[in-house]
Amino acid sequence: MNARSMTALAGSTFLAVSMISAGLALAQVNAAPTPAVRTTGIPQRDTLIKMSRPVSIEFKDTRLEDAMKFIADVTQADLEVMWIDDRNTGGLDKEAQISIKADNISALSLLERVLEKATSGQSGASAATWQMSSSGAMQVGTKDRLNKYKRVQLYPIQDLILEVPNYTNAPEFDLQQVLQSASQRGGGSGQSPFRDTNNNNVNRRSPDDKTNDLVSLITSLVEPDQWMESGGDGGSIRAFQGTLIVNAPDYMHRGIDGYPYWPHEDTHVSTVHGRRYVSLGMDNANSTLTGFGTQDVTAVAGGQLVNSDPRKNPPGGSTTPTQPATKTPGPK
Repeated sequence: MNARSMTALAGSTFLAVSMISAGLALAQVNAAPTPAVRTTGIPQRDTLIKMSRPVSIEFKDTRLEDAMKFIADVTQADLEVMWIDDRNTGGLDKEAQISIKADNISALSLLERVLEKATSGQSGASAATWQMSSSGAMQVGTKDRLNKYKRVQLYPIQDLILEVPNYTNAPEFDLQQVLQSASQRGGGSGQSPFRDTNNNNVNRRSPDDKTNDLVSLITSLVEPDQWMESGGDGGSIRAFQGTLIVNAPDYMHRGIDGYPYWPHEDTHVSTVHGRRYVSLGMDNANSTLTGFGTQDVTAVAGGQLVNSDPRKNPPGGSTTPTQPATKTPGPK
């Protein structure tokens, strides 16, 4: 290899290294820094907080897939949308047209309105809703697809079926009769002072009957057409020793007991100079207890009358209590 070839090779190598370095520098400049995401330690709660973000948008004949992508991009929430594909005949249609206008509502409310529009006219297993997965992602799809993700949960119901006795049939106590008998006989009598009203037989419902009523109430109010007892394939419910055993998807559990980690919209957590504080949407000074009030009281302390309200005490000391009048003895 001659000197000219070596010079050309060195120049090409230098040009290639320069281009690679310039490309890396350009990539570093254009890459946006990843924002720090505050986590609560509960993935499901983090997703719901993201979905609580207020949004304003108007969809005009927008594809359902594009509307879902907009919600996911705006909130940065993990959405698992279950579409109709080659392996699943049930699910959401990507090509469904959505026309809706939302003004300053939460992204979750927007999602529910979009699903309502996308599956309008459909009911039962073909209706669409959402639920939370164990990983914290929000699953969105028709109920027949969501029904495949079930979990077993126990609900104690002892406090709901417990009947607190109301002793309205207590025997009566005739004090006047007891005193008359004692005065006539010069002492106590062997007769009982109580009069039995013979109303001790109170008909009470058994715990099994109350449990059956509770099960009937739940299955008639929470997704009535999804329970296996009603011919659906969503969930099943059984009672055992004061506990309801429910095997159902998450959206049915949400209808029964809600989410313990549901974020409150009127609570805001902030950090200032390394210290965390919580501000509430209502001033506690405006809270009152019905039937209770503040009443001033007066007491004697150190030979003086002192009021519980310092503003009502005279300046310089309290009023001396009035002393009872004494009689001056006359001449004998």
